[in-house]
Amino acid sequence: MWVSPTKVAGPGFEPGSQGPKPYLGGTPPKTPNANYEELKGVRIMKEGKTRSKANENLPSEIELFAFYNDCIKKVSRETCKQYVNYLRKQLDANNKASILAWKKYYKWKGDTEKWKAIKTKKSGVDLKVPSVDQVKEWLTKVKGTKVELLFKLLLESGIRFTEAIKVLNEYNPQNDICENNICIYTLNWQRGSKRVFYVFHISKLERQNITYNYAKKIMHELDIAPKYIRKFVATKMLELNIPGEIVDFIEGRTPGNILTKHYLDLYALAKKEYKKYAEWLYTTVYSEK
Repeated sequence: MWVSPTKVAGPGFEPGSQGPKPYLGGTPPKTPNANYEELKGVRIMKEGKTRSKANENLPSEIELFAFYNDCIKKVSRETCKQYVNYLRKQLDANNKASILAWKKYYKWKGDTEKWKAIKTKKSGVDLKVPSVDQVKEWLTKVKGTKVELLFKLLLESGIRFTEAIKVLNEYNPQNDICENNICIYTLNWQRGSKRVFYVFHISKLERQNITYNYAKKIMHELDIAPKYIRKFVATKMLELNIPGEIVDFIEGRTPGNILTKHYLDLYALAKKEYKKYAEWLYTTVYSEK
């Protein structure tokens, strides 16, 4: 009498087998925090490809994956990807970015001794602040490009590049209140010690699908250094006699544990003081555009 073959549960469960092989690399099993689209450029690789005598002390791919998932809760995804890429190589004591990545890793791992053993490479303070003419030139360069609105948002608000990208990608007009040609967008976003409550601006915003890397690439091709825009805004606000504490509040440098009353005072003062900067932009920078 013919008998059908016995069904098995799947590869690794056949009679006589030792069960499925344990996970030893490749793409790890999905976890609640995993987002594989984000890991382009820091893709998990097989341990055999990353292990050699020279690399014995490097973090495992599973450790890197766990580190990345924790890292993105505190700083931008692009920054975390850079950290992971540096952690795939031995520490370079002459490279500030490499030093920072390894210190972050050891702090995350709880290895205080190794964290303290890495000495941060000191560098001089970058005192460069672009001139008004330089900013006008940049504004002309971005006109008609996909980063024009991003550039204006940076110039008007003084917020960080990552924060501006988030605003445009997730823009919701219901969170934007405009009065007398000045708008205040509620963001309330915190990354580690960095927090921005509101985004002050004067240009009309709209949602845009623009990535951090793409925007950086376009800015670089146009020979624009966005990191200096924030410094320009702060410097100009101070020149307009806007109090330093208000400048910090507008640019998102206010501690997250400030008292509610003090926070409300800062908000009210910021609305009043920002008018000085908005008027200056209209008359000096945007008037010729």
